[in-house]
Formats: sequence, C-alpha cells, structure tokens
Amino acid sequence: MLKTVITRAPNERVREIFKSNAHVEFHFFSYYKYESLPINKNFIKNIHQGYFDWIVITSYKSWELLIKQLDNSNMDIPKQTKIAAFGPETARRIVQLGREVNFIKNVKNSKYFASLLAELLEEDSKIAYPASSSAGGQIEEIFSQANMQIIRQNIYKPNSILDDNKIAEMIYDSNLDSIVFLSAASVKLFIEKCSEESLNKIKNMKLFAIGAETASMLEKYKYQDISTPDYPSIKDLSKIIYNFSEGFSRE
Repeated sequence: MLKTVITRAPNERVREIFKSNAHVEFHFFSYYKYESLPINKNFIKNIHQGYFDWIVITSYKSWELLIKQLDNSNMDIPKQTKIAAFGPETARRIVQLGREVNFIKNVKNSKYFASLLAELLEEDSKIAYPASSSAGGQIEEIFSQANMQIIRQNIYKPNSILDDNKIAEMIYDSNLDSIVFLSAASVKLFIEKCSEESLNKIKNMKLFAIGAETASMLEKYKYQDISTPDYPSIKDLSKIIYNFSEGFSRE
C-alpha cells in the first residue's frame, strides 16, 4: 500500500477527491495558514466603479478574499467587468457563487494562461490582479509587455506553522512513501523548514505536483521523481496517484 500525505488542510471537497482504498492510504498535513492582507482602498473602489475591464483570478482563494473585502465595503463587481479564471475548477467555483466567468483556459501554467488572454485583449486594457504575495511576477510581465495596465494587489500570504520536528514526525511516524504538493508556495514553505536529514529522506520518495509550476519549484531543489497531470487539476492529480498506487510495492 502506498502511504502518501496531502500537504494541505482537508475540506469536504478535498476529502471526497482523495479517498483511501486498498492501494493507497492518504494523510493530510496542514503546515501553513493564510493571512489576509490589507487592501488598498482605491483598488476596491476602482473595481466597484468599473475602472477595470478585467479581473484575473489564478486561485479560488484570491476570489474568495476579494469578494469578502468588497462585501465588507458594501461594494460589488459591475456586470460589465469581465472575469478570467485560471483552470476549470477555479472557474466552476466562481460560477457556483453566481458570477459569470468570461475566459477559462485549462493550460499548464498561469504564464501561458495570461499569454492567451493578452492575445484577445486590446492595448490599454485595464486589469485587476488580486494575488498571493508568494506568486511570481509572470502575470504582470505578460500584460505589461502587451501595453496593458495591470494593477496587482497582494490579497493574502501563506505563513508556515512548521518546524523540522513536525516534518520528521510526519515522515517517520506515518512511514510515508510519497508527498503531494498543491502549489509552488507550499513547496517553498515546506522545503525551507526541512533539516538535511529530512530532505534526504524526501529524495527517496515519490512526489506528486498539481501542475508544472509546482513541479518546477520542486526541481529547483533537485527533486526529480515528480508526476503531474497534463493540466492543473486536483481530480486529475488524484487519478495519477491512484494509478501509481496500483503498481506500487514496498521493497
């Protein structure tokens, strides 16, 4: 049986997707908390007043916190403002809350997603980009190079609540065979808290990543045995893990 850990706090949806069976035993390990960041009042006001043509959303957490900030200010997003969502799962959850999503692409990374959107937009388009403080600068770079105005607002940041003792306890007590990472930020937070002993132990494990950006972060730390779905999708990732577990045997 493959023993693997999902590096995030479980919710009902995640538990439903990652269910243990005869071939794989899932554990959940939460090691960071999201901290909401103060938002520039003009950013919220400009959204409410329709200043932006588009809002680019690369994670559902960004959308969730943006809507919360708007609600707290008794403001909303005008109907004429278009929404671009990276990945069908993020788009689906936005639509479930009653908002139309105008641009959806299931591609390998957010940079390519931004490139495809930029090709459709006119120069001088105004774009709002609520983001995690840990996200890279590739989104802004793409739109800026296309002569579009993009305003990024860091809306939250992940804070690690880990130390190596907790990591070692997780690795050795659970006798893990693999680790699943669901974001590049989670990789960075996790690896930076590991001792040399823990890092060496992980090098002998099978690693799974939600997408290319997460896998690239693992590769920066010299990890090689990484499997990813063709496109970032928790459901597709779970299928890869189930398929791998069926052929897995402990030596």
